[in-house]
Formats: sequence, structure tokens, C-alpha cells
Amino acid sequence: MLWARYESLPRESPLPPASSVCHRSERMKILHVITSLAPRAGGPTVVVKALARAQAKQGHEVAICTTNADHPRGVLGVPTDRQVVEDQVTTWYWPLQYLHLLRVSPKLAGWINRNISCYDIVHIHGLYRFPTTYAAWRARRAQVPYVVSPHGCLDPFLYKQSRYSLVLKRMYERLLEFPNLNHAAAIHYTAEEEKDRAASLKLGAKTVIVPNGIDWDCFQELPPKGGFRRRAGIAGDVPLVLFLGRINFKKGLDLLVSAFRLVLDKTPEARLAVVGPDNEGYGSKVRLWCAEKGMSNEVVFIDHLEFEAVKEAYVDADVFVLSSYTENFGMTVVEAMACSCPVVISDQVNIWREIKEAGAGLVVGLDADELATAIRRVLSNKDEAVAMGRRGRKVAAERYAWPQIVEQLTQAYQELIDEAARRRRG
Repeated sequence: MLWARYESLPRESPLPPASSVCHRSERMKILHVITSLAPRAGGPTVVVKALARAQAKQGHEVAICTTNADHPRGVLGVPTDRQVVEDQVTTWYWPLQYLHLLRVSPKLAGWINRNISCYDIVHIHGLYRFPTTYAAWRARRAQVPYVVSPHGCLDPFLYKQSRYSLVLKRMYERLLEFPNLNHAAAIHYTAEEEKDRAASLKLGAKTVIVPNGIDWDCFQELPPKGGFRRRAGIAGDVPLVLFLGRINFKKGLDLLVSAFRLVLDKTPEARLAVVGPDNEGYGSKVRLWCAEKGMSNEVVFIDHLEFEAVKEAYVDADVFVLSSYTENFGMTVVEAMACSCPVVISDQVNIWREIKEAGAGLVVGLDADELATAIRRVLSNKDEAVAMGRRGRKVAAERYAWPQIVEQLTQAYQELIDEAARRRRG
């Protein structure tokens, strides 16, 4: 078997195990496995850290197993010889050793061998990398129930994309990922749309649908207006359109650039802020498109921002736009709503139905003219925009705050744990 060399890694280690006593207790013991917690890696890292904190706050014993990989290359400046405890969550960062693309870490594999049976359930985030693939395989061998959150990887649009050979990817799937998915206690989708998009793969595992969440305490008090505009050099009375997220082909920035050109034709004083890390060099294309359309001075590019500065951006924006070709959930959409910012999103963002039903924004197709019309509508109708923002903040608090989401996941976990126990008994 491909993983045999890692399964044979020694089970004893000078490092302490996940807990001093390996036993089942009243509070649930949860292990999250993710390839990287690099801030620039995007939404899944934010979700995993926030979910783990929320679960720990509700009394569960929570750990995260990951690598020290930074994104897109390099390593994080974190300890790799001891656990890191923050907000009652224990995190183990294990060093990469080779095959950086696959994020191979034999020390991570050894830790999983020693400790996976100490957990009631393992929640695996992502696909196509060694840490998550190995953890799922090892959980199967140890008969520990595990849940896989694909985080959009099974969407047909992304499923056809590959940074490495398509043939190698398909071999990897057939040998490892599909067996792991089919034997999972459940596949966790964050929206009904995500589940529907993956249906063509005909996976055999049970599914659960629970949305991602936000820490509502962080949004109770919003920053005063003006901070982001001062940083970006944008006047306070100028209509401001905001994109915030990774600078990536799937985000539909080509549509947004074309749409903003149309917006400028009728609102020449408007400005577009493109905020987020450019991990893959895609930003050079976006800048070129802006130059070709004669609007380099009307578009401001800003790199990755820390959380408080992100909230300032939402508060200062007149409209938040996410015109993605595919979007598993759309954490930035929920964050914008939590800051009372009206949103315009494509109907490929998987929570578009919820946004439309709540009246928190406008939903459009993948069309630049349609997108421009929606942006102009929000910018030109202040009363409607304020109402959208108010409704968005309400739905963010009521539907996407972590306590109720953790409760939904806990119930799903318990059902899966009980099912696994019944199977083991025969």
C-alpha cells in the first residue's frame, strides 16, 4: 500500500500525545486536519481556526493537526517541536520535508499514527494533499469516524482544473481520494448548492449540510468610517466598490473589471478597491485589464489585510462585489453583511439563494452588463442600499453566528459517532 512506509513510523515519541489519557469522556474530542493554516491560503484556514475556537468555547476538547507550510511556498515561523495552545485549542504544526506541492510531512504522519485513536471524530478539511489524504486513510484503518469538508474542491468548475498533470490527479483520486470520500462517515457541505454540484461524482458517503460561520462578537461593534479610505487614498464622498479575497481566476475579476468600466461611464467619480493576496501572480492580469480599459487611476490594489483592517474596508465600502465563477460558500459575503455592507454576487456563489431571500443584496448571472447594472443600482439608491445592509447584518447574526452552527455540527458528529459504534459492535 502507498502509505505503508508512514504507517510503520514509530508509535512512541518524546512529544506528548494529544492528551495524557486516551479515553472517551463526556465532552467530545475533536481533531481537525488541514494542510496549512497560512493566513494567505484563503477561507478554509479562517474557517478552521474559528470553528475550533467556537467548539472549544462550548466545552469540547479540540486540536488541529497541520503543517508549517506557507502559501504559496515557504514555511511559517511557528514551532514544529511542540504544541501551540491558543484560545483553548491545541495546534500541532509539523514540518514539510519534501514534495512541497503535496505538502508531505512524515512527522505529521507519525503523530497521526500515535494519536488518531484518541479522538471521537476527525474533521478533515480539503483534498489532494498528503496531510488530509493520509489522515482520512489512517482514520479508516483505526475505525475512527471522520468527516471530510471538500471546501469546494468537488465543484465541476474546479474539479477540471489542476496545477499538476491531470492524469496524475485522476490516479491520485482513484487510488486515494475517492476511497477516502466513499468511506467517510459523512461529507460536509456548507450549502445545498455545493452538494448538488458534486452530485455528478456519485460518491457513496452520507452528507451533512451545515454553513460556515463568523464570530459575531467580533462584529458587535464596528469600526468608525474612514479608516480604510484614508489608507487607500480615497475621499470620503466617493462611491466605493469593494472586492476582497484572493486574487484568483475563479473570482470573476475579469467580469468585475469590465463591469466597473461600464459603471465609470455613468459615475466617473467612483473607485474600485481590489483587496487581497496575490499568491499566484494573477494580479498582473487584472492590472493589465484595468490599464487597457483606461482606468488604472480609478482602481486601487491593496495586499492582504489583517482582520480589523478588513472590517474597516467593509464599513467604508458602498457595495461589496463577488462575481465568482464558482464559490463554495463565500465567507467574505457574510462578513460584508455583518458590517451592514450591501452585496452584489454572482449566482455561482453557493449561498446566493439565502442572500436573495433575505434581501441583503443583488444576485446576477456571469455577465458584465448585468453586474454593472446591479452595482449602479446600489450606488444610486442610498435608501435601498441602507435597507439591504440592515437586512444583511440581521441575517448574518441570526443564521451564520458560530454558536448555532457548532450546535448543528455537534449533533451531526454525535450521530456519526453513534453509527460508527454500532458498526463496530457488529
